[in-house]
Order: sequence, then structure tokens, then C-alpha cells
Amino acid sequence: MLYFFRSGKWETVGGEACRLMPLLLMLLFLFPITVLGYGFHDALTYGNTIDIISIRSAAMVGIRVFGSESATAVFMNPACLYNVGRFNIESSTSAISWTEEVVDSTSVTQRSNRGLGSVTGAMAYRVGPDLVLAAGVAKVSDFQYDGTHFLPENPSHPGIDVLEILKSTGGLWEALGGASWSPTEHLSAGVSAGLRFGEVSYDYTYDAKFTPEVDSTATWSWDLSDACYHAGFVIGDETISAGACYSSGTADRYYSRLSIAGETTAEHIGNTTMGFEGEITAPFDRNYFKGKLSIETPIRQSINLRAGVGFNEGENMNRVGTAFSVGGDYSTERVRVELALSQISRSRVSTSFPEEYSDYVDDSWTQFCIGLQYML
Repeated sequence: MLYFFRSGKWETVGGEACRLMPLLLMLLFLFPITVLGYGFHDALTYGNTIDIISIRSAAMVGIRVFGSESATAVFMNPACLYNVGRFNIESSTSAISWTEEVVDSTSVTQRSNRGLGSVTGAMAYRVGPDLVLAAGVAKVSDFQYDGTHFLPENPSHPGIDVLEILKSTGGLWEALGGASWSPTEHLSAGVSAGLRFGEVSYDYTYDAKFTPEVDSTATWSWDLSDACYHAGFVIGDETISAGACYSSGTADRYYSRLSIAGETTAEHIGNTTMGFEGEITAPFDRNYFKGKLSIETPIRQSINLRAGVGFNEGENMNRVGTAFSVGGDYSTERVRVELALSQISRSRVSTSFPEEYSDYVDDSWTQFCIGLQYML
């Protein structure tokens, strides 16, 4: 019998799980670096990084350098807090639907679920002509997973004799304070710092159908509390701008991120703004690259439309992952309502559960996002 310490008490693990736990631990060792997404390996390693902190960013495939012009910039590029007028308070959330498809030469196994995606709250206040202060709390990564693997006792015989189930819940959050200042008319810089924290829990079940009871279960969890920071700058004017931002990582739980971007506004096509961004995940280490193209156009004085396309790469890719998003906002004098729809997919040469055969695994997740701002 194995014992685990969790939430102030010891919990036991059934005898069969003693045999299975080394297999899960070996899985963690063999797959420590995976493309971020909603899947079995992601739940056990780095989870899924949330790019829906700002609904503006969500509508433009998760851009970070110019992803927010409000208080939520404290979580991405704090330099963009300079766009805040006198006072800004913002909140947002999203609902997510994810699908995992395990593909081999004869069949496709699909697992899917729905749940809560992002949760964000932030506020910013201009304390002087060149200085803006901000603070906020946001969910920055998600480890949710719910999958069942049907396994024949003897693969040469039809029928399912064994099943195993993994469920995981939880994620990482950030609580930050930050500031942006403008030393010159065309340059702004910003920095934010605080705490990255959270807890993730796992429930694993192994059940042979020819036995009258569940063979074994295992329950374990981990928690985290670590310092983190974000920093960035923006240079340019109302016609053309460029910038960069960096987010610190947390060992074995959250990748660092470096983004470089540029954007230009074309007055002759209705003040439409077009931008590009390159993001490196785990720079100077894994160097996974994401490319993003975005467009924003005002169709009325109070309505803006946004869209974006992108691609992503990572470890053991079967093909390049893609991203698409669309959204917009409606503003009154003091209130702004934002909506976005974001869809991301990726494909990796891998499997899901340890004993599950596949040629490759396709993951995709869609988020419907809504946000509200109050401005002075």
C-alpha cells in the first residue's frame, strides 16, 4: 500500500496502483517537454498556457506585445498601461471546449470535455502624466483533463477488458502589481511583479472489468507558490509601432516567454491596423516558436472588429499547429463590452495513455470569451 500526503492528511493508493505508479512516473520522465495544449501529457507536465487574459488579445490569436490597451496589460506587456486614461477596471472570463483525437491506422479515439477557461480581474490608475500603476489577478495556465482509455486484456481478442481513467483539475494564477512610464513622447516601458501560485489535483483509476470492484485508485497533487515578473517596452507613434515583452518562467511548471511585435495603421483603408508578432516559448532553451498575424478595424466610432491567424511549433510535431480567432468590442462613454472566439489546434507524433498505441494525436480547443471594462 502506498501513502500520499495531501491537503493536510495522508491518502492511500490501492495495490494495483503500486504497479502502475512507476509507469506514470516513467511517462513524466519520457515526456517532460510537450507542446502546450489540452491533452494527457500536458496535464502531467506544463499544462496549457492561457492566452485569453485580455479579450483584445484573444480576438487576435493571443498577441502579447499589443494584446491589451487596458489594465490587463500588467499580465503581458506592462508598457501598454500607458494607454490607460485616468482610471480603468477590467474583468473577463471564457468557456472552453477541448478535444483529443488519438489516431492510428485503423481507428480514431476521441476524448473531449468542457469547462471554465480564463478568469481575469485588473485595475489601473494614472497617477501622473507619465506614470500609470496597475494591479490584478488572473488564471495563467490550465491543467484540466478528463480521459478514459479502453484496453483489451489480450489485443488479439475483441472486446474491452480493462479501462483506466485520468482526471485532473486546477491551474496556476498570478497576482501582480505593475507600473508603466513614458520617458519620452514615443517610448514607454513597464514592469510588473508578484506571485505565481496554484494547485493541481489528479485522480487515476485502473479497473479490470472481470473483477467485481475497482482494482485500484491513486490520488495525488502538487502546489506552487513562486515569484514572477513581466517587462516590456513600446516605441513608435499612432502610425507605426514596435515593441517587445518578456514573462518569467517557473521550473517544470510554466515556460518563460519572449515576444517581439510590430504594427502599422493605414489611414487610407479606414484606420485599419495590421500587426505581426513572433513569440519564443522557453527562449535559449527549447525555443518553440509561434507566429501571429492580426488585424483591427473600426467600423463605427463605437465598434471595432478584430481577427488573427497564427501557427505554433513544438516537440514531436506531426504537422504545424494552427490558430484562428475573431472578435470585437462595443464602447460607450464609460463602458466597453468585448467578445472573442478563439480556436487552436496542434498535432504531435505521440500517444496518450502509456499503453495506448497511435500514429499521432490531434488536439484542438475552442474558447468563447467575454469581457467588461469601466473607463474614466
